[in-house]
Amino acid sequence: MTRIASLAQRLTTPLLPDDYLTLFNPLLTLDSYRARIVRIEHQTSESRTLHLRTARDLPAHEAGQHVRVGVDLNAVRHWRSFSITSAASGRPTRTISITVKASGNGLVSDHLVQRAAVGDIVHLETPTGDFVLPAGTDVDLLMIGGGSGVTPLLAMIRTLAQQEQRPNVTFVLTARTTQEMIARRELVRYSREHSWLDLILWPTSALGHFDEVALTDHVPDWAGLDAYVCGPAGMLTAVDRIWRDGDVIDRLHVEQFQTQLAVVDGEGGSVTFAKSGRTASGDASTPLLEVGERAGALMPSGCRIGICHTCVVPLRSGKVRDLRSGVVHGDVGDPIQTCINSAACDVELDV
Repeated sequence: MTRIASLAQRLTTPLLPDDYLTLFNPLLTLDSYRARIVRIEHQTSESRTLHLRTARDLPAHEAGQHVRVGVDLNAVRHWRSFSITSAASGRPTRTISITVKASGNGLVSDHLVQRAAVGDIVHLETPTGDFVLPAGTDVDLLMIGGGSGVTPLLAMIRTLAQQEQRPNVTFVLTARTTQEMIARRELVRYSREHSWLDLILWPTSALGHFDEVALTDHVPDWAGLDAYVCGPAGMLTAVDRIWRDGDVIDRLHVEQFQTQLAVVDGEGGSVTFAKSGRTASGDASTPLLEVGERAGALMPSGCRIGICHTCVVPLRSGKVRDLRSGVVHGDVGDPIQTCINSAACDVELDV
């Protein structure tokens, strides 16, 4: 395929092969994936499920993996990672779903929830991620999903529901209120129809956080279960402490959707984006990724929470501050994660 694509590019210069392919079908590309939104489902007041169809097969995904989604906004393509919520079939597919929650300050997620429509086209990369169930597991499971952290777990439940043999699952679904629980009705239906699924709904506004006391009361055998947890950074910090104190940390598997940032002080500085030819002011609390995007620089990005490393660019000069710890670091040539680092002084980035 690489040789064919290379030959096609030479034959179509100065245009790209994709420029011709999209005349026949806007989803056709040689080296990437495009998908059309074919259906949109309402989940909560702030979340939607988007059903996507591609013109050619996506590689098979595993339940719990995510996919990078690109959306063109004001002539700039912005990327964000979202969990695939459709069941995993073990085969390549042309249809997947993602469930997106608007955050109020998320460029891509807010667009997909508030403005995207059936017929719109988005860009996809291949599924990735290691927050997945082991094949053929016969160990009973505990799943805890906080807010939009339910999405990779939802794919796991949907996949297990299609299997003839499966472990017993205790599922704790938490959100501020029951109305804000993504896929609540579906999970309630599953729990009523399937004896292997025990569902615990936990609205934190009424019951407080699902802490160690609640865990022990409602899941007394939790230490003997393989646990899969996804949610806000505060939840994952608490869960990590509980499992470490219980000396069963090896049974805990986590996926993080938010990064807990430290409160930092300092003046920041001028940030120069060398290849883009842009310069902007960056304070000590604003990620370099956001500074660059606001300045109009072409910034690579993915998860935006320090996990996927897609946003990494070389440091040409200056020092940066890690927003998670407040530590100032950086030497010339160091790879910098722009989504979790801010300017500690005048900074130049090779992007």
